[in-house]
Parts: sequence; structure tokens; C-alpha cells
Amino acid sequence: MGHANHEAATTSIRRFYMPIEGGNHSRGNICALIGPSRTGKTYAASKVFAECQPKVGADGIKRSVILVDCPIEGGPRAILDSVAAALGMNVSLRVTNSNLIQALMRELQRSEVEFVIFDEAQELFPEKNKRILSFSRKLLRKMLNLNQFSILCIGLPETYFIIAEDSQLIGRGGLPYKWLEPYDWSDPTDQKHFRVLCQKFDEEMPFEMSGFADPGFSYRLFKATKGCIGTLKVYMIAAGEYAIRDGSEKVELRHFADAYDERKRPGETRNPFRGSIS
Repeated sequence: MGHANHEAATTSIRRFYMPIEGGNHSRGNICALIGPSRTGKTYAASKVFAECQPKVGADGIKRSVILVDCPIEGGPRAILDSVAAALGMNVSLRVTNSNLIQALMRELQRSEVEFVIFDEAQELFPEKNKRILSFSRKLLRKMLNLNQFSILCIGLPETYFIIAEDSQLIGRGGLPYKWLEPYDWSDPTDQKHFRVLCQKFDEEMPFEMSGFADPGFSYRLFKATKGCIGTLKVYMIAAGEYAIRDGSEKVELRHFADAYDERKRPGETRNPFRGSIS
């Protein structure tokens, strides 16, 4: 579902990939899309990735864009295996890391990769694990040295600062970035965009219009989700399920209230969907 933050994220990703529309793709640069969890970073990357489907060439499949899902554990080998998986490679456990790195470099070139996206990139740069941090930095530098593609790191805000500490990485393009934040109700523009998004949910859900974009309803939705798109989607689905079980023709505040009660932290007493709200 398109919305202001989503459009901003996808626009930035496309620009990092191809600075001038219809021109040549960028090469040898590292860039970042960062922000708190559930702000739509992965969704935007998935959309851009889906637009660049693999093609069959004379010597195999060509992949202009690859999306690497960074592993949460497993060390250097898990990182290498995740890159191999994104390239469609089947790798034996008996292959040494050094040989696998060489194989990855060859496959990146053969596949004619133009843009590499590392999702959940904070897993590549754990401050408390210097071994993985050092390995990841060296791997990314080696990939960029091919001067064939640019790399986008998607992650939490700290990802930017850890990358920026490496002068050899930040020297490759200056580390352009897009910082994606949740919507801010106190900002009139953000408030408008959030209400437009609520309206889109209202239009696309299989019920009668429920008035999600009304000032009072949308403010309650904002208070429950803190402006995070992923969290808003969670509550829309959960409340919709309550409405279906009730046989309701539209999704009402009581359905969101039940969904919130089911998810609020132990000891939390407030529910933004019940009673009055300032």
C-alpha cells in the first residue's frame, strides 16, 4: 500500500541504484536506508527488488538487483551463505570461507549484478562482536572494489554510525542515506499523511467504510501505533479479524480496543481505543 513514507523510501532506493533515471547505475558506492523498526524499510526494498526480475542470459541467470537477508547469528560463514542464497548458489559446507568469497565475487560479476541490498544490516555490524564487525567491513569493501555495483544497507539508525566509523567505507561515495521516521502527529504534514494512509486502509479492507481517517479515530490509531506503519497494519488486521468474528459490517473502535487489550504489555492499563482521549 503506497503512502508518503513508502514513496520516500522507494524513491531514495531507486536514486541510490540509478542516480539519473534512464542513465547508468551507480558503481562502487555504499549507501544506507535507516530508521526505527516497523517504518517500512524492508517493504520498500522488496518493492524495488520485485521490479528487477532475473533474466536468462547466454551463460545463465542475470540478476541486476539482489536482496540479501542478513542472518541474525552464525558468524562470517552465515553471512557468506546469505549472499550465496541471494545469488541462487548452492554451496557445500566443505567449501572454505576464502574459496567461497572468491566464488561469490565471480558470481557477482557473471550475474552482472548492478545493485546489492543488505536487509537487517545491523546484523552485519554488531558493536559487541568485533570479529563479525571486522569481517563484514572487509567483505563489503572487497565487493565494492569490483566497481560493478553499489551496496545499500538497510537497518536501524545505529547502522549508519557504525558504517561511518570506517573511513574506507564512507570514502566510497560519502555514505548517502535516507532516514525514515514514524509519522509525527504534531507535524501538520505528517498528520495529514497518516490520515491519508488510514483512509487507504479503510478503502481497501473488505468492510463498509469505518471512518479511520476521521480526526478522532485516526488520532487513536496514531496513539496505539506511535505512527509506525508496520504496527498500524498489525492492528488493522487484528481488528478486522474481530469484526469478521462478530459478523460486523464495519470495523469499529471496540474491535481495535479488543485487539489492543490482547497486545498491551503486562501491567499496562491504558487503551487508546477506550474512553475519552486528549
